[in-house]
Amino acid sequence: MAILISFIPVHDTQIGYQSGRFYVTMLADFDWIKNNQMHINQILNRRGETRNDSLKIDQLFEDELSQILISHKGKFLFRENKPCHYNLQQLKAIDPVFGSTEKDDTDQIARIYLGEYQDIHYFLIQIPKLYDELESLQLIDLRSAALSSELFDIGALFYSQGLINWHFNHTFCAKCGSRSKMVHSGHSRICENPNCQKEHFPRIEPAVIFSIQTKVDGLSKILLARQANWPAKRYSVVAGFAEHGETLEHAVQREALEEVGINVTNVKYVASQPWPFPASLMIGFTCETKEQNIRLVDQELEHAEWFSAEEIKNASEKGDLLMPFSVSISWHLVDQWYREQTGESLTSIDKPYTN
Repeated sequence: MAILISFIPVHDTQIGYQSGRFYVTMLADFDWIKNNQMHINQILNRRGETRNDSLKIDQLFEDELSQILISHKGKFLFRENKPCHYNLQQLKAIDPVFGSTEKDDTDQIARIYLGEYQDIHYFLIQIPKLYDELESLQLIDLRSAALSSELFDIGALFYSQGLINWHFNHTFCAKCGSRSKMVHSGHSRICENPNCQKEHFPRIEPAVIFSIQTKVDGLSKILLARQANWPAKRYSVVAGFAEHGETLEHAVQREALEEVGINVTNVKYVASQPWPFPASLMIGFTCETKEQNIRLVDQELEHAEWFSAEEIKNASEKGDLLMPFSVSISWHLVDQWYREQTGESLTSIDKPYTN
């Protein structure tokens, strides 16, 4: 899950078998990409070959052109709805401790090298306190930041948040229980126990998320569901984590049966999205069913219901239905289906979602 992954729908998926190997060909809908404002491109060159060169990283970190993102207690520093970037000299003027690269605990994470774009190198630092010089700035959580940020910034922020979450939750070695420390410019950790020295790498948690479609008297409908702890009237498509020993397609079929008691077929890949809440890669699909009877088998959902495009429009305009978070792949899966039915986006509805 490279973190900067595009929402790229596909026209078709072709699966074949040749020379002892399976292959998959995906035909992307590039017109959709051009028209979609939430396309997160792989703009930032992560420079994997540079991460292990500590001398080079030191030089880049001290370069006055290099840009440093600041995180504090799970939020990012913003100014006028844009993430703040500093160079090291500016940060040292606030507190000389910013020149240190040794600190690495749950309060302050040492510098993390993010990569390079247009000859400018980007870093991330998490600070333990909000300095007086920074109090006039905005502290914005990632979900809110994604609604107003440029595409480059969204990608960098998702990337940063994923690494922050991983470091925060992996301060101890999973093999022997000893403390671990950050290495490779923030892209791995190594156990400090000399008898172990196990190296750990950032992990992601693949989850399938999918729209289920059916026909009722010839009318296409989509299944939307909600969890009890969501805001009132908020609905989304079904999702669940992939398990060991199953393909993503099988995960879709299993989750559909577990969540809403429905057997689905014609499972097709649509797009993927990084979702660092805390470490997911959301892998989107569409699927179909001839069944309409919904059964909440595992009781993880509070309610599920079939909606036609007209029913979504009417309920949304009345305020009786809220679509998913507008930068999430779940919103785009519903939007894709809605476009197929009406030729228009959910954004054409007076109240398609609430930020």
